[in-house]
Amino acid sequence: MTMVEKEEKQKERNEDEEENTAEELLIVGEEYLEEGKYEEAIEVYKEIVRKEPRLPTLAKACNDCGAAYVSLEEYEMAIGFFNAALNLCDYLMDEGISTCYNLGLLYRRMGDEEKAEEYFKRGDILKEEHKRRDEEAMRILSAGMEEL
Repeated sequence: MTMVEKEEKQKERNEDEEENTAEELLIVGEEYLEEGKYEEAIEVYKEIVRKEPRLPTLAKACNDCGAAYVSLEEYEMAIGFFNAALNLCDYLMDEGISTCYNLGLLYRRMGDEEKAEEYFKRGDILKEEHKRRDEEAMRILSAGMEEL
């Protein structure tokens, strides 16, 4: 692919991004992350924020943006986005478990083992609570199904 073709393709992607919903942009951002295009992913996540998305979309975008910043070794920005995701943890599918682990890994990378352990433990606690609630929900559903 020539440089001109690459520029045209990027221009088309940018135009498409402007028309997409925040939820559709989240998929585009994830694709950029997978491709190692961290700067592009960050731009998509910033566009998501500008669109004032639903809170679950915003929470996921913050977590993923933090991951992109880690890959670029911009740790302070990563911490900011991970903390924003944790502030919205009620809207994350895993209630912030992966964000806690992301922060633990980041702090370990930065050489702050104490902070790393703090976030790993917090993630473990959330994981156990999540598991307990899932098991309780299954017991309730099973009991309800038996009555039918």
